[in-house]
Parts: sequence; structure tokens; C-alpha cells
Amino acid sequence: MSLLISLVFNLEWTVPAWIFLGLHFWKGVSLWWFVGSIALWVLFVMLKAFVFGSLTRAGNYKDPPKENKNPYSKKDI
Repeated sequence: MSLLISLVFNLEWTVPAWIFLGLHFWKGVSLWWFVGSIALWVLFVMLKAFVFGSLTRAGNYKDPPKENKNPYSKKDI
């Protein structure tokens, strides 16, 4: 689900692919340029989603409780 949302938010990166598709129909450029650029876009978005997901998981790590070494707030009763 996250990958699909990322793909929707990164649609502007498909502009080169659409240009290659237009060149295919207009000038006869190979269709593999279109397919390759779409595949590269999907791989880039997958890599970006993986990196941001792993960074989010690392940021959500709970620190263990630490000993209070402040002498003014320490309660020694």
C-alpha cells in the first residue's frame, strides 16, 4: 500500500517515460526506452520507500530509561 501511495505522489518523475513513448510513436524510437524508464522510476520509488521506512523504524526505537544524575532533582529520602 505504501508503495502505491509513493508511486502516486511521484508521478512527475514519469515525464521522461512519456516523452520516450511520444518519441516512439513520432520518430520510431525503441519502445524499450519507455519500458526501461518506467522500470527505473518504479525501482527508484521502491528504494526511496524502503529507505524512508527503515529510517522511520529506526527513529521509533525507544531509549532505555537512564539513571537520574541531577543532584537537584534526585530524591534521597
